[in-house]
Amino acid sequence: MNIILLLILFLLLIYVSGKHGIKLFISLCINFIILIISFYIIVLGIDARFISLLSCFIIGKIVLHFLNGDNIKTNSSMKAIVIILVLLILSIYIIVIKGNLGGFSEEAFEEINMFEYEVGINFSNVTIAMVLMSLIGAIVDSSIAISSALYEVFVNNKKLNQKELFNSGLNIGKDILCTTINTLLFAFLGEFMTLIILYKTSSYSFLDIINSKVFVSEIAKILFSAIGCILIIPTTSYITSKNLKK
Repeated sequence: MNIILLLILFLLLIYVSGKHGIKLFISLCINFIILIISFYIIVLGIDARFISLLSCFIIGKIVLHFLNGDNIKTNSSMKAIVIILVLLILSIYIIVIKGNLGGFSEEAFEEINMFEYEVGINFSNVTIAMVLMSLIGAIVDSSIAISSALYEVFVNNKKLNQKELFNSGLNIGKDILCTTINTLLFAFLGEFMTLIILYKTSSYSFLDIINSKVFVSEIAKILFSAIGCILIIPTTSYITSKNLKK
């Protein structure tokens, strides 16, 4: 069934985007392979934080430069993405460690009870890696949308100065942000639906739910993704406007 869905996706990409659709499908496959390799490396005991940051950088390069080429738009977006990842990594680390979000939740005990617990992996680092992986997709999408739109604005009106371009980027970002935040919210609710049903049938109280490790972990992912999407807008706008005027 999955093969059929992949085939449908591939044909639709070709129909809508032509040769660019083929490149997009190839990039999806490459990114999937990178994630699988990253997971296996983490299992070997390599620091999950380092592996996730490296994977995010490689995925960003593939999404931006492989699909859109090496130009002022993709270079500006890449710089902005690196800045946001560096800015957020410390706060992600603090929240995960202080909130004790690493490891499995009580709801997963029955499923993992048959497995060996001593796996030799720091699950706090794995949780940090999960948050970073969730973050990269959202900020790459927002960043390239801002830089591409600003480039078109500049091409059609080269008399604009850097401040005017920056303000244009912020105005464009406001519209992008509305849809992006809603997309993150609905993706979270869709993924979390089965757990919500479990909470309801198991008569969890409101306090039990908001203190559940799995609930807090998922909330942390969506909040950091939302924060990243907000911060990437002025960052990309500034870098892109500066590079365009150069």
